[in-house]
Amino acid sequence: MSERAEKMSNLLMLAGVTATCADCGDERLFVPVDEDAPGGAYCCTSCDAAVFLLSVVDPAWRETAGRVA
Repeated sequence: MSERAEKMSNLLMLAGVTATCADCGDERLFVPVDEDAPGGAYCCTSCDAAVFLLSVVDPAWRETAGRVA
């Protein structure tokens, strides 16, 4: 696996959150825009919409998470 792909996989596993995407109209998985972005800047993994999420989002790894994609 390339170094970039491994870095992106780690970003998804460690920093992914679930939230409702206004563009998709459903709960989706979001990842931070990049490491240097301000806190709360996320991107939808389904439609690539960039959004600013408040700190009330749930981590994607929680046991009670519904479907994320």
